[in-house]
Amino acid sequence: MLFVVLAVSLWGGSASLAKYLFLTRYDPLIITQTRSSLSFVLLAAYFLVADRTVFRIRPEELYKFALIGIVGIAITNFTYYFTVKESTVATAILVQNVAPVLVMIYAVAVSKEEELNGIKVLSLLFALCGCFFAVSGGSLSEVRLSGWSLLTAPASMLTYAFMLIASKRVLRRHDVWTTLVWALGFAAVFWLLVNPPWAIAARGYGIGDWGVFLGFAVASILLPYIFFAKGLRILEATSAGIITTLEPVIAIIVAWIALGESINVVQICGAAGVVGSVLLLQVRRDSLLKFLRSGHHAK
Repeated sequence: MLFVVLAVSLWGGSASLAKYLFLTRYDPLIITQTRSSLSFVLLAAYFLVADRTVFRIRPEELYKFALIGIVGIAITNFTYYFTVKESTVATAILVQNVAPVLVMIYAVAVSKEEELNGIKVLSLLFALCGCFFAVSGGSLSEVRLSGWSLLTAPASMLTYAFMLIASKRVLRRHDVWTTLVWALGFAAVFWLLVNPPWAIAARGYGIGDWGVFLGFAVASILLPYIFFAKGLRILEATSAGIITTLEPVIAIIVAWIALGESINVVQICGAAGVVGSVLLLQVRRDSLLKFLRSGHHAK
């Protein structure tokens, strides 16, 4: 669980930074492209020297990594950040964090990979409700969709759910480093086709801009994806998805500390609900039943 919490902490901390970057001189496309492409370059360069066996996979498995890289990373990131720019951070986070519901339905009813239990359902409900109140402060005015965000917000949710499910399957057969190198590599190639090098060069970005891109790439995708993949390999996809609802909690705490933004009682209660949902996941089902039975006998 700790790995996923670390990943979510980095994602949550970078959400406000991304909004700031969009409001200055950068658009979601260049931020999304450079964060995955630069992360791939750094990771690939390291393993070309340290351990080339990381790149060894069977040709028939290439499509799996391509789907994770293109759909799970590239499209998920772009639709999320486009929603952040066109709507609000609250809207983008809330809609995307419905993904664990889809993951649970698929894992329980379709693939039969997970068992449905009360703790998991209760934790998911706490997480969703807590996420809403933590981000919106209980005000629906913070949640608004218009224009292209009507499409990008649900697309972000669907592709994020796909990423959780597909990554979990691949990580059963391959280690974290192989999965990340190939997935990020396919994401990088995809963005080169969408936004080729000469189009980027025409924007006239300087050394300072590329420093920003590199720093944001490491903090928002390279490190968190390493932590997340390590955690997802151990946890069920649904559980990992529920833990990622901590992202808005981290985001509002960072905004409160670093940017001096206000935080109200409703948001604090919502944050407590999300934290409670994550802690609830750590409760073993048999331990909970034993506790409930002991309480019943005490009466």
